[in-house]
Amino acid sequence: MFISRYRSILSGLLACVTVFLVSCGGPTTAQAPTYTPETLKRIESHATEVSQLRDRMGELEDLIEARDWINVDTFIHGPLGTLRQEMSLINRNLLPGEQSQGRELARTLFRHLEAINLAAKQEDYATAVQNYRESLADFDAFLDVVPTSETTG
Repeated sequence: MFISRYRSILSGLLACVTVFLVSCGGPTTAQAPTYTPETLKRIESHATEVSQLRDRMGELEDLIEARDWINVDTFIHGPLGTLRQEMSLINRNLLPGEQSQGRELARTLFRHLEAINLAAKQEDYATAVQNYRESLADFDAFLDVVPTSETTG
């Protein structure tokens, strides 16, 4: 009989301690993820490379206009050869909520570049021009996703 009272008193005491401990712990406020200065510096370094490659896309347009199919292929695999790596490095440093958008834009860009390459092999001017225009839009959309110190500060 004494043991059953002891158990109920002990249970009540443990319940009170638990309630007290839970009530003392206030809610934690989740802080929105932000870019550190080091992360921004890394992103901007790779973004500079991507932006320079974007600026060179006019050379690809000239090659397509001249129907210089061999050099179209060479340009895509040569000067634009590091583009995938640079965009991937940027995507790894984006905030988690922005990474999927960056990856999708990069994938779409590469699909258009691959389509240009295939059009060059088939000497299909219209397809090459259409995919070139779409690749420019993809490039610009990707660069819009990339944060800079001006947009975050």
